[in-house]
Amino acid sequence: MLAFPMRLHYAALFSFLLLTGCDTDVAPKPADDFVGPIQVQALESREGQTRKLYLNFQDQGQYACSNYGLGTRYERANNQLNFAFTGVVVPSGFCLTSTGPARASFDISEFGAGTYSLRLQAGSRSTTGTLEIQKDLLRITSNDPSIVKAPLPELRFMPKNIVWGYATTMLPQAQASVSVLRDSLQRLGATPTTLTPGVYSQFTIAANGLPEPPQVSAGARALLLLANYSGSPERIQAYVKRANAATPGLNLWLNTSGI
Repeated sequence: MLAFPMRLHYAALFSFLLLTGCDTDVAPKPADDFVGPIQVQALESREGQTRKLYLNFQDQGQYACSNYGLGTRYERANNQLNFAFTGVVVPSGFCLTSTGPARASFDISEFGAGTYSLRLQAGSRSTTGTLEIQKDLLRITSNDPSIVKAPLPELRFMPKNIVWGYATTMLPQAQASVSVLRDSLQRLGATPTTLTPGVYSQFTIAANGLPEPPQVSAGARALLLLANYSGSPERIQAYVKRANAATPGLNLWLNTSGI
């Protein structure tokens, strides 16, 4: 998954513990010095019943600190959204030690369903596009990808009350199977389900309606799990601990952030 999956927020938080001083005397670069076209992508973040939705922008540079900003002027007039990218902003305090592009993020959680016109300006160049928000997905288009491009133009929204994950194992089928794990989850009140194929913030759903499998080592299998569940997240996580402890060679992981 590209660019802004939710786990990147956790990685950034962890990186904050590894800060070093950053030279703040370097002048911001002008907008025309952006590295490559600006990329735009939507991100959905869900904690329980609360959903946050963001438009994230970044250039394609790799700067000395991963917390370089993308200077941006933003205006909204009804369904017209104007973004003008004014330069790469050097951090004013600390430098996150890993490298990365210059970034900017805008909260659009309160935007209602509809189509919004975009005006996108990077330095002296500008283009237009659209932001379309529907009940279950979001689409972004740019009319000139050499200025601003949307590498993943469509984002599907995560339904409420979803548990998802997988187990990796090298155990024989008789010892570790999807059906056994699903039966155990059903006893906890989780009902197996599928989702519409496409890109979501936390995973990509394949044509079979289940998350795309992770890469596994030779001889291992990935057992994919996706279920509706409205009970206690702690109950699911307690089951995960019991299953892993009771079955050596099983590595079960379930995400409960959608509950």
